[in-house]
Amino acid sequence: MFTNIIDCIAFIESSHRKSTKSLDHMHQLAKAYDNPHLGLKFIHVAGTNGKGSIVSYLKEIFYDANYSVGTFTSPYIECFNERISYNKKNIPDELIIKYTNLIISKYDYLEEQNIELPSFFEILTLMCFMYFKDMHTDIAIIETGIGGLLDSTNIITPLLSIISNVSYDHMSILGDTLEEIAINKLGIVKENIPLVTISNPKLNDLFTETCEKLNSKLVLVNKEDIKNVDVKIGATKFDYLNYKNISIKMSGLYQTENASIAIEAANLLKEYYSLSDENILNGLKNTFWLGRLEVVQENPYIILDGAHNIDGIQRLHEFIKTIKKDFNKIILVLAISSNKETRKMINEIESDVDRIIFTSFTYKRSEDYNILFEYSNHYNKEKCENIDELINRSKQNKDEKIAWIF
Repeated sequence: MFTNIIDCIAFIESSHRKSTKSLDHMHQLAKAYDNPHLGLKFIHVAGTNGKGSIVSYLKEIFYDANYSVGTFTSPYIECFNERISYNKKNIPDELIIKYTNLIISKYDYLEEQNIELPSFFEILTLMCFMYFKDMHTDIAIIETGIGGLLDSTNIITPLLSIISNVSYDHMSILGDTLEEIAINKLGIVKENIPLVTISNPKLNDLFTETCEKLNSKLVLVNKEDIKNVDVKIGATKFDYLNYKNISIKMSGLYQTENASIAIEAANLLKEYYSLSDENILNGLKNTFWLGRLEVVQENPYIILDGAHNIDGIQRLHEFIKTIKKDFNKIILVLAISSNKETRKMINEIESDVDRIIFTSFTYKRSEDYNILFEYSNHYNKEKCENIDELINRSKQNKDEKIAWIF
């Protein structure tokens, strides 16, 4: 049994990772731990990008309406505990220890029953269910890990399913075509449970067919209904249908899509909760999400963004084109995982920046910055092994007309 958080987290992170072929194992595990998910009310969120932002928008909307809210997201940005939160506070260290000890206390029983021990993500999923049950959470907003159909979280029956968007990522697991990836994410849709997603001409027929088979209402957010968009660093304003002059702290055109999905979701959930339009607008305005075009310094501007696949890079590029007129120079510091479409991502992002600097991050999957450098065709490219050196360089430059994007 664990008594300190460092050893406890090390144990969780050392637990095996696996690509499951069915949800039978997660159902077995849940039963062994008294099905902690049963009786809870859920919103289930899948998608390639934007899941965390949508979870955050909905969290703030419910919090503004005085409901207790649990969230389960991954991966974390600053702290392991971020994965599980209750009323906007990360799960405390002592409760991570408590639930980990509770889970491992039944390992002998699991082995006696020939039930494989839980994987890393299964441990976290069980932990979030246990925590939210103990806290008597009014609503738990659950983000899938990868995909949807076979994700450990997919043993829940939610009040509402959401797919943020569908693009290319994790193709070795989810499939090589957009349709295959969408089918996997559509695996979270349950019979008679509504689905909210962004309209996509290539996939709308698939969305409609799936929901008709399950007798589930489909709500499509049409980009044409998002109007009067004004994107600035650290602030975006827009209109969506009858909602006028919506103000959010999140930057980027794509955040208007995520926020509009949250609006539609909240409106559907008015059947179960007392949510006013004021709650919705306040919630959107109060939302902040780490690492998504996050402004960490001004003069010069230093912006952090976690774009990690081709769709994310395209959205970042879209943002750079939007703000380019406001700056004399935009410097992009780029590191990419080796399992991503590195050459394609570089070719997409480099055309509208004034300098691009390639580096690496401290994780085993980080691609060699020398390889990234060779992929680039930019006229003003650089490579630097030490990312701390680049951070210090950006901080020392006090020109307010320069933006550094990491």
